[in-house]
Amino acid sequence: MIERKIEVEEKIKCIQEVNGEVRELILDYKRCNGCGICVFACPVNAIELGPVHDIAKGLEMPPVIIDHLKCAYCGICYSFCPFDAYEFKIDGKKVEKITLPLSPVRFTYKFEHCRKCTLCYKVCPTNAIKRTVLIKRSEIKERNEGIKGSVKIDRTKCNLCGICAEFCEVFRMVEKEIHPMDIMPYSDILVDESKCDFCKLCEEICPEKAIEVENGRRVPFEMPKDIAEIAIDQELCSNCGYCEEVCPYDAAKTVKPIEGRLSLFEARMYRCDPIGCGACLRICRYNRVWFVSEDRKRVFFNERFCNYCGACENACPYDLIIVERRDYFTKELARDVPWRSSWERALERIVKKERVKIPQKISYAEVELPRVEEEIVTTGEFRKMNLEKIEDLLKRVRYRKALEFKELEVFERGVTRARGEDKGKKE
Repeated sequence: MIERKIEVEEKIKCIQEVNGEVRELILDYKRCNGCGICVFACPVNAIELGPVHDIAKGLEMPPVIIDHLKCAYCGICYSFCPFDAYEFKIDGKKVEKITLPLSPVRFTYKFEHCRKCTLCYKVCPTNAIKRTVLIKRSEIKERNEGIKGSVKIDRTKCNLCGICAEFCEVFRMVEKEIHPMDIMPYSDILVDESKCDFCKLCEEICPEKAIEVENGRRVPFEMPKDIAEIAIDQELCSNCGYCEEVCPYDAAKTVKPIEGRLSLFEARMYRCDPIGCGACLRICRYNRVWFVSEDRKRVFFNERFCNYCGACENACPYDLIIVERRDYFTKELARDVPWRSSWERALERIVKKERVKIPQKISYAEVELPRVEEEIVTTGEFRKMNLEKIEDLLKRVRYRKALEFKELEVFERGVTRARGEDKGKKE
């Protein structure tokens, strides 16, 4: 007995119960950006793509629609979703992607030589990187009194990492808008010496030794090894590569699951209306690939941050964007698993951007044909025929073929003519 139902609240929950096992496929449609990878991956065509262009312009509706009655609850859409918009549970327990037959190779690494600066978490489009400050200057009781000094920053050494600003209120970073062609979040650093007690702690925490405190005095406080921690939520990460690009210490590395190519249909780009449309700019909220080019007076992209999801292609009303996928890199279980071929075919469809082909259904209906009574020539009647004339008749090819292919009417007509019984009749 199979029971299926759907619940719609903040998320869309499809539920199937078979022989006591309960499977749940949960879609966070607010997180979904309409890339359509799940549409191509689904082995039973249970997922349909919604009006992505209108959704990008502000229409409130799910970018994909799931037919819970057709759904196979296999987990393929959950495994290959690049933005983790799906959840998949069996008997209330979340299924880890690594336990499925195939799962994407995607990860963002933080290496040991990371200096825990502020740049990566400031530029991350999905807030997947968290920086936890372990200690601030305001939390340290030891202070200097009555000292007048100065704080100087060597601009040739400073890389605007922002460590000092999040440690001490004396420093303040001048933030600027992040642009796909210039993702640096800061333009300058300011110093307010009126708040400074010239403790010289900032000199120690600066990884570039760009800060010098003149006439200061080191307070008697032992600084911890780390003043902050950096953590990456792999489920929120979109593998855009912003952190890898902005890190001045080469401490971040992003592995993307899809290899491909992003291009524009230049012959039709006169149709592009970035002010009136801008669907590609809005739909690409996780990777921030698109921007309005002042030189071209239309949209353009920085392919370095693209993960080839295809949402921008779906959102463009004039088919100006072309997203090609060449490879999809996956990791697999070391043992053979059921339905492995279905997962491999799903990968092929994602790369080729093809939906599964359902065999054509043909309906057959019984039709009662009119009965035709056949004339049967008895042995006695046949013997009455003129055998000599029949022998001559069989020498003709036409009548031999008629007899061979059971065209009895043609053969009988020939016999009738051979016996002379058709004389006086009109042809």
